Amino acid sequence: MKHHTVTATMGFVIFFMFLLAALLVLAPGLASWYVTMRAMPRELGTVILVAFYICCPPAAAALFFVYRLLQNIRREQTFCSANTRLMTLIAWCCLAVAVVTFAAAFWYTPFFFITGAMLFIFLIVRVVRSCFAAAIELKEENSLTI
Repeated sequence: MKHHTVTATMGFVIFFMFLLAALLVLAPGLASWYVTMRAMPRELGTVILVAFYICCPPAAAALFFVYRLLQNIRREQTFCSANTRLMTLIAWCCLAVAVVTFAAAFWYTPFFFITGAMLFIFLIVRVVRSCFAAAIELKEENSLTI
């Protein structure tokens, strides 16, 4: 990736960090507005809020790990074991969100869509992580070759 592309991507990650922080504050009002607008029971708003607040720590962690991954890439440390660890952590954060939204989907079925999306992202990140691990092995093997 070109340096300016990585920097722009890091900017988007920071934007999403601030957006998540803002949603932490605004979520109760937004949930109340949403259930009122959709004429849903108030208890459903509570389910949505609980699921959201439980998903916030893994989401924040995933954003942090993506930012660290991009820092490594900007430093031209692309194929290193630290990046495979970061991708593993990102994948597990996605899986954690999938588990929470799957449980919440029994009260509010649209969460099944989020569960599916997070499982798909989990799968994609695991595949990319495996490719990185294979590339690291090749890189180390080539560095030993004279």
